[in-house]
Amino acid sequence: MGLGGALYSGVSGIRAHQNMLDIIGNNLANINTYGYKSSRLLFSDLLSQTIAIGSNGNPMQVGKGVKFSSITTDFQQGNLEGTNNPLDLGIQGDGFFVVNGGSKDYFTRVGTFSTDINNYLVDSNTGFKVLDVNSNEITIPYDSSVSGNATTKAYITGNLGADNLNSEAEVLMMSNALTSSSTAATTATALNSLDSNSTDYVAGDTILITGTKSDGTAVSTTYTYAASDTVATLIAAINTAFSGDATASLDSSGKLILKADTSGNDKLSLTLADNGSNTGKSTWTDHTFGGSTYSSSVNIFDSQGTQHTVSLRFTKQMDNEWDLTASMDSKDGTFASSDNTITGLTFNDDGTFSTSGDTTLQFSFNGISTTQSVIFDLGVSGKTNGLTQNGGKSTAAVTSSDGYKYGTFDTVSIDKNGIIKALYTNGKTKDIATLKLALFNNLNGLTKVGDNLYEQTSASGEAIYMNPNSGRAGSIASGYLEGSNVDMATELTSLITAQRGFQLNTKVITTADEILAEVVNLKR
Repeated sequence: MGLGGALYSGVSGIRAHQNMLDIIGNNLANINTYGYKSSRLLFSDLLSQTIAIGSNGNPMQVGKGVKFSSITTDFQQGNLEGTNNPLDLGIQGDGFFVVNGGSKDYFTRVGTFSTDINNYLVDSNTGFKVLDVNSNEITIPYDSSVSGNATTKAYITGNLGADNLNSEAEVLMMSNALTSSSTAATTATALNSLDSNSTDYVAGDTILITGTKSDGTAVSTTYTYAASDTVATLIAAINTAFSGDATASLDSSGKLILKADTSGNDKLSLTLADNGSNTGKSTWTDHTFGGSTYSSSVNIFDSQGTQHTVSLRFTKQMDNEWDLTASMDSKDGTFASSDNTITGLTFNDDGTFSTSGDTTLQFSFNGISTTQSVIFDLGVSGKTNGLTQNGGKSTAAVTSSDGYKYGTFDTVSIDKNGIIKALYTNGKTKDIATLKLALFNNLNGLTKVGDNLYEQTSASGEAIYMNPNSGRAGSIASGYLEGSNVDMATELTSLITAQRGFQLNTKVITTADEILAEVVNLKR
């Protein structure tokens, strides 16, 4: 074939390695381009010429050089880099965002999105509009608002401390019941028949009744025992001492209960003790008085979305029973029929919620002509999903409700499923759209058209559209952008290889040229 074959082989090698240098150079140039996918050049040899058949029958061939057979793109995932911009989106996994350029759709891995003058969500590089799962253009409702919603239901959860008793409270109860022959005492039980009575009282013995009224006024009086006095007599003496402020009674378990006539004060206290000169003695220290109250608050919204702060006061009435009293400032309004208490909140022995009375309160807010009913959901009987009564700290509070105030657009968020949500100043959210992702069976069939965009071709096949985070479609990472997947070390190594390949092929040409020059000089 002569020396011309070597020359042309060298030329094909130079051309091939020149293209290899171009591709490596482009990869390195885009090492900081978001979403860039590196390219790779594959060589193949040219047609080999058969110049003879060997004595063994094998063909004797000489190659005609090299060509590049294909340029492929490496679609391996690049690193996700944080930007703190919620409209910067990365895809963790497979798929492309879909943007519309007016006449056709394009596809990109780079979610550098922003909004245009008309609030459309667009690709920042091209201004092409981003499409949702319904192929609609997405708008961000910056000027939108959410009207207020009246509260109709409030959910109370948490604990009421079973053992959290104070010496001063609105309702006081004995720590241990009065008993006679180990049976709960009644009002007719004689004082000298009480199990806690160690020595019978005699006429003239006195029992000291001390404490404070609910307004903080001190109480200090004596009850003088008369023959055959009963528990009812002692209760009458206590009522006389606290006349006009609190009333004492005996519950079915034999415990004395002292309850303030007016709710809201925690200063009520009571102590019973024998006079030191008594003949009779009782161990009143086993029957100390204590009570428990716990307060929290809830925001109730009226029909115009105006917020009203309502105080909630839980008061223990007796073992396993509480009342809930609501109150609010008069500038907000009043309670219809002056009924602001939910009575009979009872609990089972295991601390689970049992039953309650009517849990609906009627509010008459100022400036609103109609009353507003609010149901306080306390939980399911026998369950722990609402109120409980267990030993320990009281934590009962309204944890959720259906009311909210008027709100204006605040910001936007996008979750891993590609759902775009508008967040409002009142804490409410509204779904705007769901991003659409496109997948292709042959990624290398896509055409790069610049600006980080791809265009589908017959080789790539039709786009397969899916919701993010479903099937083989990747999830969305808001506040992140996918970096270039160019491997600097690999590209620099390939650059050295390409340089040496180029040099070797130029050496072939210069060597063939020198030999040709020698052949020409043979005639001299």
